Amino acid sequence: MHLPRAVTRFEHRLAVRLRGMLPVYTRDVSQSGFCADMLQPMKAGDFLEGALLLGDEEVAFQGEVMWVRRSAGERTRGRYGVRFITIGEDFQRRLVAYRRLQGKRLVRWFT
Repeated sequence: MHLPRAVTRFEHRLAVRLRGMLPVYTRDVSQSGFCADMLQPMKAGDFLEGALLLGDEEVAFQGEVMWVRRSAGERTRGRYGVRFITIGEDFQRRLVAYRRLQGKRLVRWFT
């Protein structure tokens, strides 16, 4: 049985620009991290640096890949869970404002 998450995740499709990689889109996002489908091969523990786009605003972050679920093999699409190591101080405020504009769509399943 899965335990509830400590931080609520919301289903938002945000663009993520990663340094040296193709742009990706989130499946869900919270104040502590995000989940995204990516084409690049990665493994748990990999360091990421990039920016999330909240509407017209860009928020720089550094993060760590916490888990990986590959769709088919080592060098193909997979789903990645990323935990923020550092992110702009006002990210929480910006995320709340973005959610108000988009409407709240709470992710009700556990990933």
